Amino acid sequence: MRNIRIYVNHPLALQEAVMLDERPSHYLMHVLRLRENDHVHAFNGLGGCYIARISGISRRGVSIVPQEFMDEERESGLDLTLAHGIARGQRMDYTIQKAVELGVNRIVPLLTEHGQVKVRAEKEDTRLTHWRGVAISACEQCGRNRIPVIDRPAPLDQWTASDGNEAKLVLQPGAGLPLGALNMKPAAVTLLCGPEGGFSDADLKQATDHGYRPVSLGPRILRTETAAAAALVLCQSLWGDLQ
Repeated sequence: MRNIRIYVNHPLALQEAVMLDERPSHYLMHVLRLRENDHVHAFNGLGGCYIARISGISRRGVSIVPQEFMDEERESGLDLTLAHGIARGQRMDYTIQKAVELGVNRIVPLLTEHGQVKVRAEKEDTRLTHWRGVAISACEQCGRNRIPVIDRPAPLDQWTASDGNEAKLVLQPGAGLPLGALNMKPAAVTLLCGPEGGFSDADLKQATDHGYRPVSLGPRILRTETAAAAALVLCQSLWGDLQ
């Protein structure tokens, strides 16, 4: 049986029918072309997932009936936060997608001095909805049953002053200390990564003044989306579940 996973934005309970929203209904009907009595794996972000039978297909959408609960999780033991300067379009989407696949629990979009994206207040909800959709799709693909939190965009100085995580790291090309050489075993890490234009000197000073430790990823200058993914892999390899 194909392991088809869908996120359901409703309470789920055994033997109680649920009508799916437009997005998963369209996907099951028109993309996968499933039929009544086919089965899917449904999760609602509260932990675990259900094997559910498709009980009805109509113009209104697809309804399912959960039949078996599976109490399984794929969450890392490392509490990992990615605070990332907002990148343009698909680069930010890629960063969010890979962060979810790599086990991040929280994503904080940051407004930085060299950032090329300005988030207008009236567009903030639309952008958050889009980013959350990217995260949900990544959870459906990678098997996670809990959706990472995506914060509202925040100025970098506001975030660095409030971050209370145990280990705080800022990616800085040319920093003398490689991330992979850190000698510690933190339970919670915040990784601070710049946008396409990188961090300004003022941004870096703000970060280091609030306890962020500059680390590098080697001799090459990486694109923002590559740097975030590479650093997350290293964090999970050193302290998480990629060991």
